[in-house]
Amino acid sequence: MGRARRRVRRPESAISLCLLAVLFLTGLGVFIKQSDFDLARFGINVATAELPLEDPGKSKDDQTALSSLVPTGFEALSKTGVYNPENLYEKINGKAPLYTESGFEKLYTQRFINITDESLWAELYVYDMGTVKNAFSVYSVQRRAEAAPFGPMRFAYRTANALYFVHGKYYVELVGSAESSELFRAMAEVTRKIRANLTIDPNAGIAELALFPEEDFVAGSVKLYLVNAFGSEGLTDTFSARYKLDDEITAAFLSQRSTAQDAQAVAKGYYEFLINNGGAAKQTARKALEGKTVDFYGTTEIVFAIGPFVAGIHEAENQQAAEQLAERLLHKLREVISSANNE
Repeated sequence: MGRARRRVRRPESAISLCLLAVLFLTGLGVFIKQSDFDLARFGINVATAELPLEDPGKSKDDQTALSSLVPTGFEALSKTGVYNPENLYEKINGKAPLYTESGFEKLYTQRFINITDESLWAELYVYDMGTVKNAFSVYSVQRRAEAAPFGPMRFAYRTANALYFVHGKYYVELVGSAESSELFRAMAEVTRKIRANLTIDPNAGIAELALFPEEDFVAGSVKLYLVNAFGSEGLTDTFSARYKLDDEITAAFLSQRSTAQDAQAVAKGYYEFLINNGGAAKQTARKALEGKTVDFYGTTEIVFAIGPFVAGIHEAENQQAAEQLAERLLHKLREVISSANNE
């Protein structure tokens, strides 16, 4: 009878060992996934890809991997990783919709670490957004208030431990492990390498940026909302810019539509959106703005259409400043339309 009991226990022990092994492997997999370092160290293959540093004079076989951007005094901490719209959430969980709704195509990542000080490392993110406007959009809506301009680049800023910039259709982030002059030098070197070697369309630009009046403009304040600008579904491809008038910060916006009829419809739709959501028509002494001004919970909204443009003022605290800026914007757009008609 004792032998019979032992025979029963053996399969139970084997099952217990199998369950322990499964739990161990599951825990190891979770740890490795969350650590997100070089998974090859654990004998596990991950998706990798090359971001071509395109040179028209070279064949594809000669193109260089993202790891070639590693700065002096550092080494690659991981292979170049690649993410697409289907798995982007694995890398930037919670923020992926902002990118995928803005034309995102691929993300390439690379980590590098200081050879002599392992506490100094950084990660490079290169987002291929398809077009320069898409890249500018995700750059602009995430630009931090405390950011400082970086170098001669038009769309670039830095924080205490990071660099952010637009390079053609690419939106680039370099995020360091600490605030360090050595680490910042390395990130600046990576930036120079990208600008020198990652080929972009030199003719691609954002024409709408020239449509805003220059007087009292706050540098670096332009944002591009590709969808749902100010919460309105009909207001797409909308640029906003801030102005400082008599110590008042006022935001202007504009969107170029395909036709004048489309612009009229979008302007009407946004006006109705404001009224339907608690706004009320507001009196104005300026004839050009009659029927276009709304009191929206104590702030002033102005929306009008001229030619193919929808434009106006968003959430101004001071009605006088709002009307003054609206007339400047209206005048600027009239000049643009007149110039285009005379060409």
